[in-house]
Order: sequence, then structure tokens, then C-alpha cells
Amino acid sequence: MSKGYEAPVEVRELEKLINDFTYQNGLDVRDVFRDLLRYIIHGFSLPNTPPLTDWRYTKEQSKAFYGMFAMWIRIMEKQIKIHGWYDAFGDLFMALTSQRGQQQNGQFFTPEHITKLMSELIMGKKESIPQIPLVYDPAAGSGRTLLSAKADWPQSYLVAWDIDYTCCLMCVCNFLMNSCVGEVVCIDTLRMNNFRGAWLVNAAYYRTGLPSVQWMNEQEYLLYKQADIPAYVFFLNQERYDEYFRMRETWAKVMSLFKDSPEPQTGNACESEGDSVPQNQ
Repeated sequence: MSKGYEAPVEVRELEKLINDFTYQNGLDVRDVFRDLLRYIIHGFSLPNTPPLTDWRYTKEQSKAFYGMFAMWIRIMEKQIKIHGWYDAFGDLFMALTSQRGQQQNGQFFTPEHITKLMSELIMGKKESIPQIPLVYDPAAGSGRTLLSAKADWPQSYLVAWDIDYTCCLMCVCNFLMNSCVGEVVCIDTLRMNNFRGAWLVNAAYYRTGLPSVQWMNEQEYLLYKQADIPAYVFFLNQERYDEYFRMRETWAKVMSLFKDSPEPQTGNACESEGDSVPQNQ
């Protein structure tokens, strides 16, 4: 039986930490990997984010997760300086899920040179691209194609959809460390159902320099999309950002005056409307 996918040398130290922790605690490597992603995302989440109530690890075990997290940060910082962007978790996931006994569950992502070609084919010539392009991927995986697009067009708003929850978590982590601005949505993109969560990533990055994540349920995500916030808002300074929302607030107040103004009505219309108004109990 073949060993399966072999992780690149750059991530093998982190792979060893994950495998050792899994073996020592008698756990499933997929669960440990997914919980590491959740641990990282929660660390970058907004202050009012609820704690991970289903976190099943002891204080001592949580220290091991912090060690994995710190190792991932070091790997990403080094490789991004060399390559412009990097996806450590994609390689780790392929290696961990293609080990002996898990080949049937192995997932394999698009090689980096292919993602670059795909990005160039999709985006076309730079002179024909908007100042801040919106780039979508309905089967994003760990987000490699979007990372490649962002490397060539740094101020791109990225939208990643995928049906696999673990892939979405990887994509969020990649957005965080590669300074990507956009959203990740876990949903069946063919049937447009089975929504399992959405993450708005680095919404304030270009104003604060700080990576961040905001998790949204389905209703919150729908409201966010209905707000129709222009992509350029996320890439401007604080003054322009606040100015935009002051303008929206002022316009909403102006429009509310028109909505609240009584309209001339005939006697019959008034009687009809009066019948439909609920009376105080």
C-alpha cells in the first residue's frame, strides 16, 4: 500500500507536531487538523466572538495547539517572503489525509503553477481589469487560485465558496496570513443550500494593518450581501471609510422622511386604511 502524498519539506516540522500530538492522545488526525484551524481563526476573531464552547482539549493540550499555531506563523512568514503567497495547510491536509488507511478520503488541490495559469486566463490583461476586481471561486478548496490572483492584483476582493467545511477553514486561514480581503462561505454551490457559515476576512486590514475574522450565520450573511458595500471601501483609509458610511446614514434618513410623509388620499382610501390599522389592546 502506497504512502500517499508527501508534504513539502517546508511544512514537515508542523506535520510532525500534528502527527505526534494525534498519536500521543489517541485522536483522529482529521479532527486535530480541523481543530487547529478553528483555534487559529478564533484567535483572529473579533472581540465579541463567543468562546469555543465545544473545545474538548485540556489546558496542557491547548498549549500544544499554540505551538502548532506559532510554527505555522513562522512557516507562512518565511515562504510568503520567498514566493509572494503560500498555502501551508493545503499541502499539510493532502499529506495527512493520504496517509496509510486514509487514501480513500484523500483530497488533492490544484498545483500552484496551474493556479497561476488559471488566474491569468480568467483575469486577462491588466489594463482591462477594474481598479479593485472582484474574484470569485465557487469551488475554492484551500483558496489557492484566489491567492494567486491576489498576488498579481493585491487590491482584489476575493469570494471563496466551497461545500467542504475544513476547506473553508483552510481558506480563511490563508486569507488571514496572505493579507487577503474578502469572504469565505461554506455552502453547496450547485444546489445553493446546506449553508454552514460565512467568514468576512480582513475587513479592516487596510485601515488598521491587523488581520481579523467575523463569522456570520446565514441571516447575517444575507444582510451583509443586501447592504451591497462597494469593495473599494475595504481598501481606503479610515477617513474615507467613515465618510462613506456617514453618507449612507444621511441618505437613509432623507429617504425615511419621504416614507413617513402622509400621502394625499380620498375619503374611501382613508376609511379602507383605517380598517387595516391594528388598534391598541
